Parts: sequence; structure tokens; C-alpha cells
Amino acid sequence: MYAPIPMVPGPVSLHPDVLSALARDYPSGQIDDDFMPLYHAVSRNLARFFDTDDDVVLMSGEGMLALWGALKSTLRPGDAVLTVGTGVFGDGTADMAASMGCRVEKLSLPYDHTIVSRDLERIEAAVRRVRPVMITAVHCETPSGTLNPLEGIGRIKHDLGVPLFYADVVSSLGGVPVHARDCHIDLALGGSQKCLAAPPSMCFLTVSETAWDRMAEIGYCGYDAILPFRNVQQDGRCPYTPNWHGLAALDAATRALLAEGIEAVWARHAHAAGICRAGLKELGIALWPEPSAVQSPTVTAARIPAGFTWPQWREALRRRGLVVAGSFGPMAGRVFRLGHMGTQAREDLVLSALQAMEDALKGRRL
Repeated sequence: MYAPIPMVPGPVSLHPDVLSALARDYPSGQIDDDFMPLYHAVSRNLARFFDTDDDVVLMSGEGMLALWGALKSTLRPGDAVLTVGTGVFGDGTADMAASMGCRVEKLSLPYDHTIVSRDLERIEAAVRRVRPVMITAVHCETPSGTLNPLEGIGRIKHDLGVPLFYADVVSSLGGVPVHARDCHIDLALGGSQKCLAAPPSMCFLTVSETAWDRMAEIGYCGYDAILPFRNVQQDGRCPYTPNWHGLAALDAATRALLAEGIEAVWARHAHAAGICRAGLKELGIALWPEPSAVQSPTVTAARIPAGFTWPQWREALRRRGLVVAGSFGPMAGRVFRLGHMGTQAREDLVLSALQAMEDALKGRRL
């Protein structure tokens, strides 16, 4: 289906430079000498977005491949894990770790909430009690439209000697600042299909020396294992057939954003978010997390207007060319989401979306 006004929170519309990269053909990444220099270049570009000196590993597959691979590569059954959740994905990490036989302490906070001082006190108390091998958190909770500060968790991790901090930054990287180094993040996990505006074909993660050592100790060797990538830059070969088209698309995406300027990209996302939220309020559509401080610059969650079910609202918007997303968990059927991330973080697109919603509301009143 063609969407004249695409506003889903990923996968987003592809950047024109990405489309050009995908239109070309490439040789085998396993045997051609040009592949590994491209891998190195993209890894270095992504490190700038992560704000890290750690290694950045690039893998073929959607973001969940990295999320699962990082857990399975660093944890064993019986390990204590503290998960901090303010939404579906944060609490979902707890379920993932539990399925591996880990002893999970699940600190679940309200889904219209982000981590504040009193929560950090609870996190610190849990760390002292549980002594986890890993703390996990999600930066942008896409189903809730919220953005969690990670500095406080990183400080606790560092001060109390927790070996690993695992952070899902899939829906924030490239749209808002991510400071993996300052937040003491050992495993920061991203995907290509959100703010970078590439296809959902690549995932990537930062790996600290502590995380590499832990992976060597665990020795996990599944398809999603991270350890086989430790020496790809020295060996000049990936552990399995690489996706050259996906890497070329990711290269084009990162270069386009760097040419725009990282801070200009962040400002563009914040501007689009501000217009979106102000417009929704003018239309009488309530935001899901009302305090502006908790909302992510990359996605807005709002309550489905009175008089509409979610299927009715979705169809009313589709008839006007606007495609948005529903939500999950306790927000399902109550919340819809607009993704102003990547190529969709544009004032003109947001204004078109607001016009479509205004028309849909007028249509209800006729």
C-alpha cells in the first residue's frame, strides 16, 4: 500500500541516498577486497552516533537479532539480571532473559513514566540486594512514546561494580543524543530501520572490553553470537555471508546524517516533535504521557479520540493518506503513535498528518 503521509514509528521511509545505494549491485562480501573497508567505515560512523570508543559490530538482520544475540552471548542460566522497564520493550527484556534461565529481578515502572530520582533509589537498592551480572534498560520506549535518561543507571552500574549495562537504543539512535561512553553502557543496541532511515536489514551494537571478555568466557556460538565478530576487522572476513546491500544502505544513511550534522539532526527531530504535539493539543487529542519531559523526540503517542475505536481511527486516517501505528500491551486499543523519526522528522509531513487528523475529526462530526 502506498502511503502519501507515512508516519509509522518504523520502519520509516527510506532516505533517497539509501534508495540509490540499494539500486546498485555488489560483489560477494566474503571474497571482494572492498567490503571490509566499507564495514570499517560504517562502524566508525556509527560510533559517532553512539558517542563511544568501543567496538561497533554490524550484523545482518533486524534489530531483535542484536537484542537477543547480546543477551545470549553474555549470560548463562542462573545469572542474576536486573531489568528496568517503563514500557513493553523494557519489560520484554526481562522475559527474554528469563527464557534463558536467568534469575531476573524485574523492576517495572508505569508506562507513562520515565526514570526519575526516586526510581534510581529503587534501582540502587535492587543492585545492592541482587548483585546482578547485568542491568538492562530501554532508551526510547516506542510503544509509549517516552525517552528514558540513562545517565543515572550508568552511574549506579559504575559505582556499584555491575559488570554489564545493556541498553536498547533502537528508536533513539540518530534522532536524539546517545552517550554510551558517559553512561557506562557496555552493550548499546541499534537497528537500521528507525532514525537512520534504512531498510530493516541490519543491526549493530557497541561492545566494551568487559563485554568481549564475558563473551569469551560464555562461548555462545549460535547464529546471533556476537563473539565471532570480535576479530573481523583484523581477519578481514565476517563469520557468515554478509549483506552488502544492507551495509551499503547503512553507509549511505549514516553519511547523509553526518553531512547534515549530528546536532542539526537532533534539532530537526525535536522541532518535528514539538509541532506534532502542539498540533495534537489544538485538535483536542490528548497525549499519552502528558508531561513533555518524558516524551521522545522520535515518536509521539496519543490517545485515540473519543468516538473512535482504534480500527475506525486507523481507517479514517488511511482514507486521507495518513498511516500511523497502534500500540501494544496496556496501551493497545487506547493509544496511537506517530513516528517523526529519520526521513519522517519533517515539518511539512507533520503538518500534513495534522491536517489529515483534523479532517478525520470533522468527518466524524458531520
